[in-house]
Amino acid sequence: MFLNEKYTNGNSLAAEMVDEFCALARIDAESGREGELSNVVAAKLEDLGLEVVRDDAGRRFGGETGNVIGRLPGQMGGEPILLCAHLDRVAPGCGIQPVVLEDRIVSSGDTVLAADDIVGVVAILAGMRLALAECVDLPPIEVVFTVSEENGLAGAKYMDYSAVRSKMGYVLDAARPVGAVVLRSPTHIGLEVAIHGRAAHAGINPEEGISALQIAADSLMRIPFGKVDDHTTANMGVVKGGHATNIVCEHVDLSGEVRSLDHPRALRLAEELAECFRKTAAAHGGSAEVSISIHYPSYSIDSDSQVALRVQSALSRLGRSTVFESSMGGSDANMFNSHGIESVCLGVGFEQVHSCRESVAISELVVAAGLVRQLVASEG
Repeated sequence: MFLNEKYTNGNSLAAEMVDEFCALARIDAESGREGELSNVVAAKLEDLGLEVVRDDAGRRFGGETGNVIGRLPGQMGGEPILLCAHLDRVAPGCGIQPVVLEDRIVSSGDTVLAADDIVGVVAILAGMRLALAECVDLPPIEVVFTVSEENGLAGAKYMDYSAVRSKMGYVLDAARPVGAVVLRSPTHIGLEVAIHGRAAHAGINPEEGISALQIAADSLMRIPFGKVDDHTTANMGVVKGGHATNIVCEHVDLSGEVRSLDHPRALRLAEELAECFRKTAAAHGGSAEVSISIHYPSYSIDSDSQVALRVQSALSRLGRSTVFESSMGGSDANMFNSHGIESVCLGVGFEQVHSCRESVAISELVVAAGLVRQLVASEG
């Protein structure tokens, strides 16, 4: 591992953040298995003077541990501000060995880097240290490090919301440069389809069979894929079925999704897809069972809201322009908004997430910490 001289000598904050990032990324923490990492970050929050508790979210979905929730009373009084990042990472996320280059941290190539979302974790820790070291008067602050975000936002979905008081939140988890503020994020709906036909010998009496595979193919030709309109997408991504080439396929399972920035539109489209499978199956003499589940609801925040103006002011003091965006991906902000915590997701600079090419520029890591410092120290 090689760390450029300008980060070891000229910028102690960068060097400290790189070291902390690498140490946390090396701790195995794929979704549902964040126990060791949660212990480490809980201790770091306690070292900063936060009161730390853990909820029982993990127990509710079969995970190893719950969300880590830290509280700092603050000196200014008033309403608390929530800062959030998630602890888990996607597979392959075990045995990570970060590689530090001249200006960025990259994956070794055989695992993800876990920049998504260790960058957010480290930025919150470093930004809080900066604010506390400067002895500035702080508002009440709540820090939430969620678990199993990559697994349908499970940690935030099952979080004990009675443990937080914040009505304003910032989720540091967008694969965009620091300055991007996600004001809109979609409803994400999952579809599980079970198609039932009738088995028969494919060579001797195929006419007595009903091919579930043919029903699936016919259905897939009738439904939309990809971008349905400017704010809606649909996809069927998994097909499983069949046992042998000499058997008319009796059963096929399919999994898919619908996303839309318009919540009612997502619900309508999901039901339209479900009805297409049912009608097509019936026309072939078979049947289709469709399960529709809302993974998380959409949110939409006005650019002149308090939560948006506060981050815009903080970015301005850092010399960064604010770019308000919509995203077709979800984050813990979706669940927070559904529980009355007006929240936006912030860009923190990581790139090529969910791949073994993942990386983050060291300069973005440092600026993300500066943004946290400005957020907690600002009156908005």
